[in-house]
Order: sequence, then structure tokens, then C-alpha cells
Amino acid sequence: MIKAVFFDAIDTLFKPYPDKIGMYCRIIKKTSGLTISRERMTEVWQEVIEYTEKRAAQERDKNDPLAWDGFNQRILKLLNYQGDLEKTGGKLLYEAWSNPENFRLFEDVQLTLEMLKRRQIIINCISNEDKNLYNFFVHFHILKYFQLIVLSEEERIEKPNPKIFKLALERAGLKPSETIHVGDSLYSDYKGALKAGLVALLIDRENKVEDNSNIVKIDNLIKLERFL
Repeated sequence: MIKAVFFDAIDTLFKPYPDKIGMYCRIIKKTSGLTISRERMTEVWQEVIEYTEKRAAQERDKNDPLAWDGFNQRILKLLNYQGDLEKTGGKLLYEAWSNPENFRLFEDVQLTLEMLKRRQIIINCISNEDKNLYNFFVHFHILKYFQLIVLSEEERIEKPNPKIFKLALERAGLKPSETIHVGDSLYSDYKGALKAGLVALLIDRENKVEDNSNIVKIDNLIKLERFL
């Protein structure tokens, strides 16, 4: 019997505005002066995401400093930025991910949270973000729904490492079989949750992930009700 749902945050609850690529093109120009096309930014983003998720998957007790901590520096390096990578990467990280004004709440979130509340399902979050993410829950008026928010910066462990899922389960007093994890990343969210023993759902609103009989996915959060 399902007692709880754990959500990812960015790209699951909160949508970069106007979209992730557009947001990064805008903020990279602001922080570094580089003007980047959407096409080039998309190529670089995908390359860095794949590299970073593979590094983060290594089961370590602490974060791999070569994983998410250097994410923005690697983006700038691939874009041939000639300035101070560490300084500008830090500015890019802060400007992009610390301000909820850069995001919107997905249209299906409020209805889904209300549905789970009515069904007395525990609602939690696990995110590869820093403590500024708390501001997002306050800004979008959804903090009241969540009993637990587990952040990689505070725990020094990142998805898809199964240790962060197990830590969240322990704090919530839940068994893996009682918990659904919903996220947008096939690697960090879906495969990470499965490896930790949770029931996993991939939220794929734009059908970007190729159909696979072994992947359980939904295109709208409200559809997770059928799995409860």
C-alpha cells in the first residue's frame, strides 16, 4: 500500500521560465557576456547533464566534487568562456537556481497536491539543489503540503545515489515499497529511485523519453493517482 509520494523539484514541480534553455541563454549573457544560440546551448546542456549524472551515480558517502558542484563551470568551458570559470560559474549557479522569479509552477502541481492531501498521502521532496530551494516552496505557496524536504547540498549526497533516497525514507519512517518517487530525470530520479527500492514514475510531459516497456511514465502529475 502506498503511503507517500516523494517529488523531485526542478522540472517536476517548478518549471524554468520560459524554459531551461531559454533561461540559461539569458543568464549566461548576463553573467558572462556570451551570446549563445538555443541550438548550441541545447547541445552543451545535454553533454554536461549526461556527464554529471554519471559522476553523481557513484556511491560515495559525500558528494563527488566533480559532479554537480562543477556543473556550471563545465557549461562555460564548453562555450569557450575565457574568464574566471570558478567565479562566473558561481554567479551563474546563483542567478539561475536561487531566484524563484526564474520559474513557474507547473499547471498540474496544485491539483495533484490537493488530490494527495485528500487521500491522506504523505508528500515529500528530494532534490539536487541547495537551501535556496526552500524559497521556491514559500514563493509558490505549496510549503504547507510537504512534510519533508531533503536537499543534496545539506546532505552532501546527490541523486541518483541511492543513499539520499534511503536517508529520506529513514527520516520519514517509510519503507521503499510504500513510497512512489516522481521525477523528470530518467537517470537521477527514475533509475536512482528504483535502485533504492522505491516505486518509480517518470514525469515526461513532452514525451521526450522513447517508449520502453520497462519505463513507467506519466505525462501529467495528476495521473499518478492511478498508482496509489
